[in-house]
Amino acid sequence: MSSDALKALLQWGASFGVIVPEELKFLYTDLKGIICVCEKDIDNPSIKIPPEIVISRNLPMKFFGLSESTKNINGWLKLFFAKIKFDRDNDTIVDNVRVNDKFKPYLDALPSRLNSPLVWNPSELKRLSSTNLGNSIHEKFEGIFKEWFELVSSSDMFDLERVADDVQTFHNLDELTYEALYEKILKITELQRPTIWYSFPAFLWSHLIFISRAFPEYVLNRNCPDNSIVLLPIVDLLNHDYRSKVKWYPENGWFCYEKIGTASQSRELSNNYGGKGNEELLSGYGFVLEDNIFDSVALKVKLPLDVVSTILETEPSLKLPLLSDYTTYAFENKDCVQQEKKATRSATDYINGVTYFINIQNEQCLEPLLDLFTYLSKAEEEDLHDLRARLQGIQMLRNALQSKLNSITGPPATDDSYAIDPYRVYCADVYTKGQKQILKEALTRLKKLEKTMLSENKHQLLTMSKILKNDPAFAETELPSLFSNEDGEEVIFESTYDLLILWILLKTKKNSYPTKYEWVGQQYTNFKQTAYISDDAKAFHTAYFEKQDDVDLAEVDHAIQFVVDNSFTRTSSTTEETILVRK
Repeated sequence: MSSDALKALLQWGASFGVIVPEELKFLYTDLKGIICVCEKDIDNPSIKIPPEIVISRNLPMKFFGLSESTKNINGWLKLFFAKIKFDRDNDTIVDNVRVNDKFKPYLDALPSRLNSPLVWNPSELKRLSSTNLGNSIHEKFEGIFKEWFELVSSSDMFDLERVADDVQTFHNLDELTYEALYEKILKITELQRPTIWYSFPAFLWSHLIFISRAFPEYVLNRNCPDNSIVLLPIVDLLNHDYRSKVKWYPENGWFCYEKIGTASQSRELSNNYGGKGNEELLSGYGFVLEDNIFDSVALKVKLPLDVVSTILETEPSLKLPLLSDYTTYAFENKDCVQQEKKATRSATDYINGVTYFINIQNEQCLEPLLDLFTYLSKAEEEDLHDLRARLQGIQMLRNALQSKLNSITGPPATDDSYAIDPYRVYCADVYTKGQKQILKEALTRLKKLEKTMLSENKHQLLTMSKILKNDPAFAETELPSLFSNEDGEEVIFESTYDLLILWILLKTKKNSYPTKYEWVGQQYTNFKQTAYISDDAKAFHTAYFEKQDDVDLAEVDHAIQFVVDNSFTRTSSTTEETILVRK
């Protein structure tokens, strides 16, 4: 937006009665674009917007002849907004008013460049290729495309022949490269050059304007449809600051913004979108915040639906959050959201997985995740508080977080295929750096928790190193004698897991458990195995006992099942160690 466009917008707002205190001044800056600055101290400054310039669902309802029951009224509002922006040949008349002319100063003042990753060029998008956001772009884009197609194909007011290329692109979306998609759609959107107002590039532009600038209609009208949105010229110029204390409220049909407390001279007056991480800010608004205390990493856990059903029915203490439990979008009705959260949930609500958010500032954010991984790790007779299950759950969660951290690679090699915007590189780098920091901190906390639990419960844990130290007969005589008929071939033991199984087999056969480890023998005797022989047991027996008859397959299977259900595997950067747990 230029200074002239800003001046014209403010004059236009004033002509409709927009109230802006004289102590506030909107300025255009090269660094931040538009800012609102206090020229002197002012208590509780407010900006008030009259209903005449609120862009709401009433406009498309009247223009397109829609009813209160029309589905996806927000989609129709986005189509209407695209029309007043891009239909240069025909006036858009509502209540005898040329709406395109009426809102021209507002349209002219909208950003000339959108920084949502949804329109980044291929070279820029590679900066996000290994992140949650980068991996979600296709799904987000597909959802917007589907919304557009359902709208334009639902009414004969749209000539689909004129947008046949867009329709074909929609149907062939999965077959197109991102480069082809950028050339066909995204570049047109980014440059704001759609030639047909109901084309997909026009709709996508409108969609991006709404997700970055929309306000909830319920502030003005508590009886509005769920999640209904509006655009509020002038107020939407205010930048976001999560530290800013503000309130929104209606006053005789006007929308009122108020800064709570004193706004100091020379300080920027800001709005507050709520606590949002950089992924949400970049995806929806096209910017990031350094040192964002609300920054988070999403970890999606895909579970079989029968497992989800069992958890919902039998484990009320386990938290299976939906996205709505974390995020309140600017266009969500809070009352409606609260009702959704209280509603009974079913397994189908989690068909795309269970999403958890990890935030460094939240000391408890890992607890629901750890509870879930403990549940997935526990044997049938165990509960969430059992030591073995808890330690195995920590390992599973550590592995998942480490895998996610490892997947976030560094910046790609220089790519000259497309010009790369330095600001978009900055946003990608800040976002990616934040994701790594959060995952590293989460891993550090899990390692600390594990260390504490291992120390506090060391007398209940049995490692191979303890066995070799306190039961020398095992390594010196019993194990060699077991393989004395191997024709001089060297026997290689693959892991501490294998050695524990062999130790239990030998100790049980010879009834030679050391006194301090007799608890293992008792635990083994009390252990009930399943009736079938596992493939793991067959493979283990073949590997170690194929040439001898001293140990039968059933014994091996019993020992393997016992070790699996009574141990956890601790993973380090170089090794894996299986540790028995006393119950």
